[in-house]
Amino acid sequence: MDSSQLKIIGSDLETTVSSYEKVLLELQASKPPKPEQILAVLNARDVVQAVWNQSTPISTNTQQKLLKLDHLLRKQAHRITQTKGVNLSQYRSSFSPSEKAWWWRLETEVPPHFWDRWDWLWRGFTVAGWTANLGLLIDIVPRFIGAGTGLPGTIAVAFPSLITLLQARSELTKTGKEGFNRLLKRLGIPQHFHEEARFGSTAMLFLLLVALRANFPAFSDWYNKKGFEKYQQGQFAGAESIYQQALALNPDNFKAHYNLAVLYEDLQEFDKAKTQYQFAVKGNFIKAQNNQARLHIIEGKPDLAIPLLLSGFNNFADQDNPSIAITYSLYKNLGWAFSKQEQTQLAEKFLKTAIQIGNSPEGIEKIKSRGSAHCLLAQLFQGQPQKQTEAVEQWQKCCQLGSVFNPDESEWLSSAHKKLKETGKSCDEENLNL
Repeated sequence: MDSSQLKIIGSDLETTVSSYEKVLLELQASKPPKPEQILAVLNARDVVQAVWNQSTPISTNTQQKLLKLDHLLRKQAHRITQTKGVNLSQYRSSFSPSEKAWWWRLETEVPPHFWDRWDWLWRGFTVAGWTANLGLLIDIVPRFIGAGTGLPGTIAVAFPSLITLLQARSELTKTGKEGFNRLLKRLGIPQHFHEEARFGSTAMLFLLLVALRANFPAFSDWYNKKGFEKYQQGQFAGAESIYQQALALNPDNFKAHYNLAVLYEDLQEFDKAKTQYQFAVKGNFIKAQNNQARLHIIEGKPDLAIPLLLSGFNNFADQDNPSIAITYSLYKNLGWAFSKQEQTQLAEKFLKTAIQIGNSPEGIEKIKSRGSAHCLLAQLFQGQPQKQTEAVEQWQKCCQLGSVFNPDESEWLSSAHKKLKETGKSCDEENLNL
């Protein structure tokens, strides 16, 4: 190459460096930088490099000038990488620059921020939080899908599951990480706070899952309420399934245990009913104590029934306004249990107390079936020769106030008709509760 050619090349290099300087200074002065200015700088640097590779020798002044300009470009790296609409990774994918073209990889030239020194700690917290989230999700999902979720359960399971899967993708795949970084950039979160933002998203998901887990009792109560509605509609299979869902979410939901026991008792599945009553009894649920005691009495085990009934009375003492219906039932069942033990005085005392409660204005209004105590007292008097007249009176009350729909009273009503017929009396059919 002769001297004239070298002169032309040298002149071209100076021109390209000057062009590079011009667009770089324009970029520096722009607040904020524009994507087209950044592309102009990167392209100008490409041209400089192309001419540089053909230029020999190169003057020291040109070398010094290029070094200063490149230093200035590196100082602009942070502004460039933070410019909205600029994605150097996408630029490299589209334009395929040389591996040595460092200016297309300016994110690597950004000096570490003060907060970046703690990135290792935030990454550790993120991994720990992500592990905790997976653990919570593993605990939550089976409880909802164990007995059928329904719409609320499906939403409760699907939402955190989807978020956790998306988070896992953003942590475990390169594409996921890049996508998450782009999202953070769109939200205007600086690069040096990206690890903190990752941990923040993990922490928020953790709080969401903890809140969902903490609200299991509320979900359980909701399912219990829906199950009771099904039960009242006579849809026993649906009610059973929903009660089981309530218990899957909160095994200590004593109301759900009690309601399921009542359902099993209606289905004549007494072993299952007793099991559910036992769970409810552990929560000092008075209705369960009363019903469990009744089953013990029917089975001829009054010794097991009496402690339950007395415990029910003790629990009543802790309530400001106990239900008159359950109070009646406790006294009636306690009298029944003592009659089974042939403790006639105690049995008579408690049965008469039950009758007194049933005959009160509130009792007449709120107690659906008031015949049971009369039927039991009639049976008690029937075995005492000196109280036959009182027995007849109680059989008449049993007949008048009893109900054939009460499983206990159905048999007693039959006995009432028989005993009254033997004495030449009859039950007042008009007052029979059908």
